[in-house]
Amino acid sequence: MSPSRSRPRVAVVGLGLIGGSLARALTRAGYSVVGVDRPAAARAAKTARAVARTAASIDDVLALSDILVLAAPPAVNLRLLRRVARSARPGLVVTDVGSVKGPIGREADRRGLAFVGGHPMAGNERSGFAASSAGLFRGRAWILCPGRRAAAGAVAAIGRLARAAGARPVRMSAAEHDRTVAFLSHAPQLVSWALLDAARADPVARRRLAVAGPGFAGMTRLAASPRALWRDILAQNRRETARAVAAITRALRRRR
Repeated sequence: MSPSRSRPRVAVVGLGLIGGSLARALTRAGYSVVGVDRPAAARAAKTARAVARTAASIDDVLALSDILVLAAPPAVNLRLLRRVARSARPGLVVTDVGSVKGPIGREADRRGLAFVGGHPMAGNERSGFAASSAGLFRGRAWILCPGRRAAAGAVAAIGRLARAAGARPVRMSAAEHDRTVAFLSHAPQLVSWALLDAARADPVARRRLAVAGPGFAGMTRLAASPRALWRDILAQNRRETARAVAAITRALRRRR
């Protein structure tokens, strides 16, 4: 970063709920943000003044960015990371906002990237730029999982980015992250789907779903989350999620 600029230049690749919210929050905090996404999402972000400018391809922003944020679905982020590794300039700090840290962290280490895995513990069941909000991360934890090539300055830069978005950085290893979020995020998603599926499968309950109170609504809210995205997340954290589901099943048996 040039000494004449007080804040790094940030490129956000993927302007959905999380990427769009981050772009909004960083722009509000005074960062210069470039958004990369399909034309419709990019236009929406530019119209909303969530970004200073847009680009059609990740290749268009690598040379002019200090921080690159991968905010696409996890499997797409892995493909993008490999692409970035081929042409990343020295000094570029790469981070992501995905829900699983092990696979992308290992890939970044193999590719020799200065990578700081990130996971803002915020979100909801909606998707797309229209669902984004500058206040989404306010008061939330933002987990940082530095890779082997991430120097202290890179970790500090992503910590500042998280704080600028209103979050509080929390550092942990990728393994600890993936085990923790299996309980805090991934298993709850499965439980939400399972409860709704079970109620709909029961011949009596399914006719009376309209009388459900806030408890059922709260427990099944996550069932409206994008299925394709969650299949990707759960596939990447399959082992830890299975461990969490087994623990929940044992706890349910003890409670009966």
